[in-house]
Amino acid sequence: MQISYISTQTTTASNAQLTPPQCLDKLMDRKEIGFYKLTEMNNLWSQTEQIGETFANKFKHFIWVGIGGSSLGPKAMVGALKVNHIQVLENPDIQTLLAAKKKFPSFKNVGFVFVSKSGTTIETLATLDFFSQELATENLQLKNQTVVITELKASSLYDWAKTNGAPILEIPLNVGGRFSVLSSIGQLVIKLCKLNLGEFRHGAESALKTEYKERTLFPMAQFFMESFKRKDVLSYFWYYSDSAFLLGKWLEQLWAESLAKRESPLYVATAPIASLGANDQHSILQQMMETQLGKTVVVHRFKSSEEHDYQLKTTQFPETSVLKNRPLSHLLKIEAQAMTESQKESKNPVCEIKFDKLDEFALGQYFMTYQLIVGMMGEFMQIDAFNQPGVELGKIITKKLLTQ
Repeated sequence: MQISYISTQTTTASNAQLTPPQCLDKLMDRKEIGFYKLTEMNNLWSQTEQIGETFANKFKHFIWVGIGGSSLGPKAMVGALKVNHIQVLENPDIQTLLAAKKKFPSFKNVGFVFVSKSGTTIETLATLDFFSQELATENLQLKNQTVVITELKASSLYDWAKTNGAPILEIPLNVGGRFSVLSSIGQLVIKLCKLNLGEFRHGAESALKTEYKERTLFPMAQFFMESFKRKDVLSYFWYYSDSAFLLGKWLEQLWAESLAKRESPLYVATAPIASLGANDQHSILQQMMETQLGKTVVVHRFKSSEEHDYQLKTTQFPETSVLKNRPLSHLLKIEAQAMTESQKESKNPVCEIKFDKLDEFALGQYFMTYQLIVGMMGEFMQIDAFNQPGVELGKIITKKLLTQ
């Protein structure tokens, strides 16, 4: 993950501003925050290695159940790694659950992962009840086919796992749900894909190296700080790869839930918009280019989607004749390049990031990079990026309505 182009516009501000290194130092001074220390938690990695290895070899297919931070990371990883034996279920939509049931003639060879940091997430618990009921019709017991990921403290999910003898993987108490993708959550995805867990860890570690911070982390953080100082309203995150697009949906939640806080005395966070190139060039690009609202644009480009050697040996249309005897991937490559160039010409702040690979290492690095940036932006804004007061009212009303 490296910057290939970044705008260097600076904004004059009357009050003293923290620099990216200072924001990172302030973030790391917060002893109650633990996501960036996950790579140092050896017991966590060894436990996931052991339980994950056994679980991965025991079943042919897997159903992953969680919502928000418990599902967006795994769903993005499954997409990026292009695996089809893991299905991620989020919404307790009965049509989706019945479709999942229909997909398998029998659940005998299906392993289940239920994830909830608090252990009290009603959507996840209700889906557990659904599958427990369905497996019982086959004389199967869900507890024998399940791994639970949660905090190691009393809760409905933790107590169910302990009572039923299901393996439990830990989400540390000092790691927030939306910052937990590098915990046992992402680690177990890697093991279920039978990939290299060490490379995932090394990728995360690399984002904390001095050279990487100077070359990538700090310039990206400064790019967003200038955006907030300009009072930009929108941040567009473009992904020129179908398999990578869900990484943007993960980032949307991380950004919006962490930075959109009324408490900031200085800034209002931009609204994050994950966009798929070239698909969304035919939908939201018009609004992005013509809106009078301030914006920043980040273009993510992937070598695997831009430099494949498959060629069109013949073409049938005037429009495609320019692709004859050229790699088909050249089209998406040029469209990604054009996106960056169009932003430069329009004088929109733009950052272009390139990925040589989209593997375990790249995912670990990507997740740690954006988590650090969001944490740093919280310090820059003088807010707590690790709470979410805005979602509590909806939860309270939901519980009230359910009991009526």
